[in-house]
Amino acid sequence: MANGIEFAVLGPVTAVRGGKPVLLDQQQRALLAALLVAFPYSVDVERLRAQVRHTRAAAERNGQPGGGETDPLEQALVGLRSRLDGDRPAPGGSILVREGTRYQLAVERDAVDSARFVDHVRQGDAMLQHSSVAAAHSYQESLREWRGLAYAGIPSSAFTETVFIESEVARLTSLRYHARMSLATAHLEGAAPASAVVEAEALVADHPLDERAWELLVLGLCQSGQLPHALAAIRRCRAIVDDRLGTEISAGLRRIESAILTNDSVYLESARVSPPPQKAGSNLVVPRTRLVDRERDVSAVVQLLDERRMVTLVGPSGVGKTRLAVEVCRRRDDPDGPWVVDLTKVTDGALIPSTIATLLSLPGVGSATHLAEVMAVRSCVLVLDNCEHVADYAADVARAIVARCPQIHVIVTGTARLGVTGEVVYEVEPLPVDDVAVELFAERAGGVTAGWELDPKNTEAVHTICRAVDGLPLGIELAAAQLRWMREDQIAAGLVDRYTLQHGNLTETIGTRGRLWDTIDWANRLMSDEEARLLRRVAVFAGSFDVEGAAAMCLLGTTAEVSGVLTSLVRRSLVRVVPGSSPTRYRMLATVRRFARQQADDAETIAIHAAHRAFVLARVQSVAGALRSARAGQAMNMLGRDQAEHRAALESAFAVDDAHYALELAGGLAWYWYRVGNIGEGLQFLRTALDLVAGDWRPPEPRVMARALDGLASLTYLTGDAPTAEDAVRRGAQLWSSIGETGEVARDDAWRAHFVAMQGRPEVAVELARHAVQLAAEHDAVWAEAEGRMVLGMLLRSVGELEDARNELREAIRVAERCGHRWAVTSSTWALMKAAADAGDVEGALATMRVLRADLQEEGDVTSWLVMIHSTAAVLAAAGRPTDGAVLLGAVDALGAQAGFLPAWLDAVDGPIEAAVVHDALDDEEYEQYAAVGSHLTREEVNRLVGELVEGPVPESH
Repeated sequence: MANGIEFAVLGPVTAVRGGKPVLLDQQQRALLAALLVAFPYSVDVERLRAQVRHTRAAAERNGQPGGGETDPLEQALVGLRSRLDGDRPAPGGSILVREGTRYQLAVERDAVDSARFVDHVRQGDAMLQHSSVAAAHSYQESLREWRGLAYAGIPSSAFTETVFIESEVARLTSLRYHARMSLATAHLEGAAPASAVVEAEALVADHPLDERAWELLVLGLCQSGQLPHALAAIRRCRAIVDDRLGTEISAGLRRIESAILTNDSVYLESARVSPPPQKAGSNLVVPRTRLVDRERDVSAVVQLLDERRMVTLVGPSGVGKTRLAVEVCRRRDDPDGPWVVDLTKVTDGALIPSTIATLLSLPGVGSATHLAEVMAVRSCVLVLDNCEHVADYAADVARAIVARCPQIHVIVTGTARLGVTGEVVYEVEPLPVDDVAVELFAERAGGVTAGWELDPKNTEAVHTICRAVDGLPLGIELAAAQLRWMREDQIAAGLVDRYTLQHGNLTETIGTRGRLWDTIDWANRLMSDEEARLLRRVAVFAGSFDVEGAAAMCLLGTTAEVSGVLTSLVRRSLVRVVPGSSPTRYRMLATVRRFARQQADDAETIAIHAAHRAFVLARVQSVAGALRSARAGQAMNMLGRDQAEHRAALESAFAVDDAHYALELAGGLAWYWYRVGNIGEGLQFLRTALDLVAGDWRPPEPRVMARALDGLASLTYLTGDAPTAEDAVRRGAQLWSSIGETGEVARDDAWRAHFVAMQGRPEVAVELARHAVQLAAEHDAVWAEAEGRMVLGMLLRSVGELEDARNELREAIRVAERCGHRWAVTSSTWALMKAAADAGDVEGALATMRVLRADLQEEGDVTSWLVMIHSTAAVLAAAGRPTDGAVLLGAVDALGAQAGFLPAWLDAVDGPIEAAVVHDALDDEEYEQYAAVGSHLTREEVNRLVGELVEGPVPESH
């Protein structure tokens, strides 16, 4: 290395100079770890203060230097710099540099093992399609960097909070898994199957439920001529998957097993590993089982979709409409999807647009027309699955999309046509019972019982089973699942007896519920009391659920006991494992869920819904405090996974007039709704809850009411209705004051100042914000002080007090960094960049932009990222580089249209001004020319371009 030092984090955190370790104490190693997590970017000293534990004296001063004493953290950083520099700084300067309040390791990427690792992996990915041997070499080089667990050797007690380390370890570990899988794949495709076996054996030892790793192992063994060992590996995998999940092995492994047993050497030599469970840029999940004899249907629907753009698949429950739609999606290659919208999670059809918008990360969408306008630039297949209970609303959405989105094709599944102009209906028929249905039974039976074959002894019973379930694929799967406990003739007799008891004879017409309902009822009666009870209770979940949720519904029994019963339900095909989920999540098919819900009597139904509401509220409350902390990202992800349950719990509360519960849950979710831009849905739930509470004889708890009013204010603000937002936040502040929550009062006063300024009273707003900041500081409400200073800085900028604005925003960043309030850090930094540009300090604006770029890249916040790029374009134009600004505006317009968000929506005042700065510096033809270049850039390409524009050419990083 140029300055003779190297850093390692892929194992114990170390620094080495000239081949000799640099001696560091525990605190210095913790500081070095924090700096390396941020590398190649800088990190604010206050963020270091929040991350790394320092001395008691500093803690007593809340980490602020002063009082005539040396700040212990600064002192530790000086000590670290001295250790890293050795006897004297390198010719290029010190290794640990400081600029303002920020510290950075000034070394090349090659000096950090994690950066080298990332670069080698990306090099391997780039070469994999062209040279398997070269790709394998790059992956091997990347894996040689590892010496143990990432960031090891520093006790957690050395850190104040560990989420930043945990997130980085998770990122590197995930990339290491990718490198290991890719290396085994490259060996297999590069005619080195023995090497693939070695890598795959290690993978399955570390990831025993990863069936793609097992496929690599089995294919490597096959192509090495070790067929008996390959079959043994499949048996090992089958035992592990059955024991832990209760499922059969994947379709890929089943196909390889069949090829081994039939000596199909052609297939074994050419077979490739199955694709990942979920397609990138889509929520389409690859099915675990093979689709049997639906090729004619698939081809017909693919052709109809090309010709007519909207196809509705109709047929009885359990006939395979969803499975057919998924297979059609897999056959297409659209750039922006496909997306499957499960409408069984939606009971209020008015929420379909916001449900789709949330799935596609489109902020602020509230109506079908708005959704269609936002999606107009996309090219994909959109599946509206199971829409019969909200058919009219689904028709409105489909009609709007077909009319306004020329590159979007719509597949609808249900029991009847929607009546949309241009719709074509395709009827999905049950399988012919004498051949294809029998083939499907044999396929599923082989997954349940290894080595199962159709033979003269069981043929008649299998035919009887297929006739009994009318050739419905789901009925056949439910029947085949019973082979774990029953013979084929016992299954057939049980079905015939059940149908005869219910309807008189096997061929009798049995009404609207159909044969599948009776099949599920028959399977239900075979279960133990514990299994049947759990099935009834987990049916309350609108979406997927984990074992923790299932245990909460049962009230009795440990999580381990509930997990065992869940595994039994999976084995019976009544509950399914979500492919690729970790920790494991489960789901139920719509028909099974409807059946299970109807098995509970009124008293049990009331108890189940009450338990579900309690569970959902407890989950929301468990992360409420994290939403304004360093763990906000994790909290947002968890809330995102549970959105279907939030809706179900709120609608359940409305159904039983539990206004106070609804108010508490909606208030607890309001900040999440604000952050993701779920404005329409959030306002609908909040307003409904507030109306119900207003009509209830019981007064609401002040804390709950205040939280809801704050949420109403923030979401209403996003609609531009400042007077209503001000009234709500003022009432909220009064309630917080009545219970002595001064920090909350300060936060509300600060936001009220912002709303007052929006109504044309900036001077009044500035004084109100100053009071809010003082109140928060006096009562040590750090997160409220951060938001208050952010608002005050923005207001000072609006009245032309630019230097005071910049000072206030710097302080807002410092305070927010100290408490881990990353949203306040990002928002304040963005405002600081604008204030610097207003003051004509272009270099200061670009320096601030560099910091903001790193933060937004880390958080993955799309809307804030778009606004930042938009502002950067104006700064570059002001610096005499309008063509660069035009390229960025072209990228913002194109990427914003894809995301359903334009910066002018969030930045209504400055957005048009910034655009005008760029436009006015160029003639129309020149602007369009450069904007067109930007319109073809991806987000990653824009990030690299911005880095080069403000920092000079840089290599890829995180």
